[in-house]
Amino acid sequence: MQKAQPYEPLWQYVAGNDAQSVTLSFSEIERVLGFPINHAFLNSKKDLHAYGWLCRNISMKENLITFLRLPEHATVVQKAGFSVIGKEGSTDEGEGFIQRLWQEANSQFDTVAQLAKKDGDENLCGIWGLMTDFSRSYKPWTEHFTRGLYLAGVECIDNAIAPEGWTRWTVPTFEYLAVECWTENIFSTTIAFMKENKLPLAGSVHDFTEPKTGKAFMLFPMRRK
Repeated sequence: MQKAQPYEPLWQYVAGNDAQSVTLSFSEIERVLGFPINHAFLNSKKDLHAYGWLCRNISMKENLITFLRLPEHATVVQKAGFSVIGKEGSTDEGEGFIQRLWQEANSQFDTVAQLAKKDGDENLCGIWGLMTDFSRSYKPWTEHFTRGLYLAGVECIDNAIAPEGWTRWTVPTFEYLAVECWTENIFSTTIAFMKENKLPLAGSVHDFTEPKTGKAFMLFPMRRK
């Protein structure tokens, strides 16, 4: 028997709103739930993501919680630290350098195929276009997102050693706003959404392709764990 989710009525109430954001007082939330909000809320609020919303802010001083509707085709995911082996390049190399990196990585994939991480069905776990600033600390590209480093590669097994001509990056754990690339300008529209709604950009944005489905996403880090 599936365990009852005590905050489910609240998620349904929030998701039933047509507004972009909803702010509720603790007393209003109590009326929806039938009991006062408690510390269990902090562990349960991630369940709201399945409804296309997130908990943006909790004000203990004002006893208010603000909920935010996610962009279309977006969700919130936490990705534990992982490593990617790939071909590294820099914006200093000029226009088209990312395409050149992917061409090189794809043509030489056999070199690192045995190091690629796979799921239980033997599918690759992920194809990644990682980004970082020049400090290599996984901060966003600088100068209006025009300068930085890029790694075109595949998620690899733990402790894999990059062959000659390849580079391995290890990304720390982040909570991401993951947006499917279903239309053009996903990067610019999502950055605008985050600024407008005061969501922090906590690190560099990454490109991700899910090999099993072929779907492409952009991952915008909101919090480093």
